Amino acid sequence: MQEIVGERLPKFTEEEVEFVKGSMDCIGVNQYTSYYMYEPTWAKSKDLGYQADWNVGFAFEKNGVPIGPRANSGWLYMVPFGAYIAVTYVKEHYGNPYVFLSENGAESLRDYIRINYYRDYLIQLKVIDDGANVHGYFAWSLLDNFEWLSGYTARFGITYVDFNTLERRPKLSAYWFKQMLRRDRKIN
Repeated sequence: MQEIVGERLPKFTEEEVEFVKGSMDCIGVNQYTSYYMYEPTWAKSKDLGYQADWNVGFAFEKNGVPIGPRANSGWLYMVPFGAYIAVTYVKEHYGNPYVFLSENGAESLRDYIRINYYRDYLIQLKVIDDGANVHGYFAWSLLDNFEWLSGYTARFGITYVDFNTLERRPKLSAYWFKQMLRRDRKIN
């Protein structure tokens, strides 16, 4: 990052560096999907910005085979092992801090797909058995809400919201979570 972003990175004094060392309480990992990453075949962008700074290509398929089943959102493929890899990366590169899977979820027109998504991602928390310091999980989202790219058209909530009346009804995935939590953490 220092090489790519260069002078645009903020500068810290030695005192500021010492002040922030060890100051984090936890790391939140937002994990919805995973990508195949590859060396870009195009010229480096002259536009500055977040994705241009990555200077990598990313795709949801390799040799015509998707990385996982596609959810209802065009950008979201179900790749549960990606959560295991992401948490393992944090463990190995950042001193195994307290980690929360701070956002995880899928929009689905058929709620049994969302249930399978949650189940398969939660199973990947077996990373705890491998020593990862995971302390919490947050499903995105409790309620259907305004999604930054899709407005009110994407429904990630485990509770359906009628945006005209504001009536709320639990979806099948809400009942699944309730049952799963009553089973002393067995996920099936």
